[in-house]
Amino acid sequence: MSHLDARHLAPIASIAAALLLALLPVGARAQAPWQAPPEADGYSNPNPANAQSVAAGKDVYLKYCVLCHGEQGRGNGPSAQALEPKPANFADPSRMKGQSDGDLAWKIVTGRGPMPSWEPVLSEAEIWNVINYVRTFAK
Repeated sequence: MSHLDARHLAPIASIAAALLLALLPVGARAQAPWQAPPEADGYSNPNPANAQSVAAGKDVYLKYCVLCHGEQGRGNGPSAQALEPKPANFADPSRMKGQSDGDLAWKIVTGRGPMPSWEPVLSEAEIWNVINYVRTFAK
């Protein structure tokens, strides 16, 4: 089986994102800022942000996140243009500083709008590893 990268999947993902957006009720498109509940701050990342965790998180990111969040985590992946709300920009240090690991984990598990809940797809370790990886974009 050949390896597919974001360039090959971009047209398919863009169409899927546009269809999803068209199916959303108008009220769901204009949403308030996405805030995790206060208790999410209590969740801490059990995976140290070492080279192994970051590399594992990169693998997850490239498989599941890059089409919307982009190669550099700026929220400008090939599918992002059709999405509302727009994907998060992980390269923005002020945005990332204001998000605890628990906040990010809660958002990945919960999903909102065009971003699905990744809980049925990703293991807990994968979620924490991808958080370690996306934190590298804002450094």
